[in-house]
Amino acid sequence: MNTTFHTEKGKGFSFVEAIFTIAIIGIMSSLVVSAISNASRDAHRVMGRQQQAAVQGALTAWVMAQSRVGNTAQVRGLESVRTTYNALGTTSARFNLLVPNPSSPDPNLRAGFLDQTTADHFLDHTTGTDRLKTAALDSARQHLTLPAWQSGDFPRVELVNE
Repeated sequence: MNTTFHTEKGKGFSFVEAIFTIAIIGIMSSLVVSAISNASRDAHRVMGRQQQAAVQGALTAWVMAQSRVGNTAQVRGLESVRTTYNALGTTSARFNLLVPNPSSPDPNLRAGFLDQTTADHFLDHTTGTDRLKTAALDSARQHLTLPAWQSGDFPRVELVNE
């Protein structure tokens, strides 16, 4: 009589298969978390570029407003406007040119070149530093600066990585 013994293999994973499965799941989850993290940082960087464009637009509007003398037809030269701008030695002082100033007799300065909400957002996050910051710029580890206006150029707003 010939007897064969049949041993049934377990229907689960072996230890090695389980370790490989867990490792693969770990790698895949780290890729997903990394992709989500990068997407968030990218979104903050896009917002930072939009804020840079908003401040640049306000700065351009300020330059154009300064080129006229009050409500007259007289025009100031860009060199004179550049001298006024560069006399303010810090980014914060230059930024304040763009912020609404309700006590100013000049209607352009009274209204400002940035809306009050945007100006307040920058001012709230730029405390104790000469780097213009917002929540988005902080998250992206960036800031804005208003460097000196170079001759033969136009004033610029620079987006700087920290």
